[in-house]
Amino acid sequence: MKLMHGAVLLAAAFLAGCGGGKQEGIVQFVGFAPVTANDKDVRAVMTFCPGCKEPIAVDTARHKENKKCNIDMAWSKDYPCPSCRNSGVCAACTAMEQTKGECYNCKGEGVLIYAGKSPTCPNCKGTKVCPICKGTRKCDQCNGEKVISKEIVKAKAAKFLNKDEGLPDSDPRTPAKTEEKKEEKKEEPKKEGGAEEKK
Repeated sequence: MKLMHGAVLLAAAFLAGCGGGKQEGIVQFVGFAPVTANDKDVRAVMTFCPGCKEPIAVDTARHKENKKCNIDMAWSKDYPCPSCRNSGVCAACTAMEQTKGECYNCKGEGVLIYAGKSPTCPNCKGTKVCPICKGTRKCDQCNGEKVISKEIVKAKAAKFLNKDEGLPDSDPRTPAKTEEKKEEKKEEPKKEGGAEEKK
């Protein structure tokens, strides 16, 4: 009897440690860290419901929108940084084997020397340091902390979630559906006018 009582207490402690039976929300980091000044930062964060795999906001406690799913979720307070792989070191410096945070292209000189000329280094623009970490050797995504906080994940995942609703607020274009309606309205008067001319 004591053994069974101990097993029940152990199971209860395990569930409490795991968020009381809640499933962990899925957080996916996509894209690679930029290595040179010309690389575009395409890193993004996507968050999904662990039950139905639909996109969902961080800190959602229960997926009420999907009645078939309707599960309780838990979210970690921080996540391992994918850019530096939990090292806290700049991914560009690591990839280019720069141990002092200097620019890999000019080796910390600020200029390139060839054919008797010394133009400014196009990678560091003459600063002599890595353009990604600015010479600090700290990861630009986690700022050397090795983990990314839930607040940062939430802010970056919001961009991913807003893509489903249409164009971002900063995009000056109108959504495609309204453009199609405008084109249809313009075509109708032309057809009527052409029919009257033939009469």
